Amino acid sequence: MIITIGREYGSGGHEIGKRLAEHYQIPFYDKEALFKVAREKGIYDEILSFYEEKPVNSLLYAIAMDSYSENIGKMQFDAMKSITENGPCVIIGRCGNYIFKDTPDTVSVFLHAELEKRIKRVKDVYGIDQKGLLNLIEKTDKQRASFHKFYTDQEWGDARNYHLAVNSGEIGIDSCVELIAEFIEKKKRNLWK
Repeated sequence: MIITIGREYGSGGHEIGKRLAEHYQIPFYDKEALFKVAREKGIYDEILSFYEEKPVNSLLYAIAMDSYSENIGKMQFDAMKSITENGPCVIIGRCGNYIFKDTPDTVSVFLHAELEKRIKRVKDVYGIDQKGLLNLIEKTDKQRASFHKFYTDQEWGDARNYHLAVNSGEIGIDSCVELIAEFIEKKKRNLWK
C-alpha cells in the first residue's frame, strides 16, 4: 500500500502522514527522506528540483524545454517509483497522487483547511510570528500548485484527483488520521475481495 498526501501549507499533512506511517509501520518519505534515498540511489542531481517542489514559472524556459520536460518528468516519476519499490510507504507531496494513480493499492489524500486555522497552526507548530505568515502560506501554496500543474497538467488540490480530500481544520489531526485509516481499511476490503 502506498499512501500519498498532498497538502496545503499549514494543514498538518506532514504530521498526519508521519502518524499514518507509524500506524501502519511503513516508511515515511518527506523531502528529507526522499533526498537521502535519491542520494543513495545516485539520482539526486538529476531530480533535485523535483524533490524541492520548486515550480517552473518561466514562460521562456517552459517553451524552450517543452519536449525535454516530458522526458524529465518521466525520469523523475520513474525515480519516485524506484524509491517505493521496496514496498508500502507514505509519500508527502511531489505529485504522488499522479505518479501512483494507476497503482491499485494506492490511497491518495489531499488535506486542506481554512486560512485562519492554517495561520494558527503554522504559528503554533513552527513558532513563526504573525509578520509575513500570510505571505509565506500563500507563496508556498502557489509554488506547490505551479509545480503540480507543470508536472501533471492537473489542478493541485482538485478533489477529483485524489481518493479522499479532508478538511483538517474542521476535524483536527487525530480525527484525520483515524478517518484516513478507516478509509484505507474500507478501500482494502473492496479492492482485495
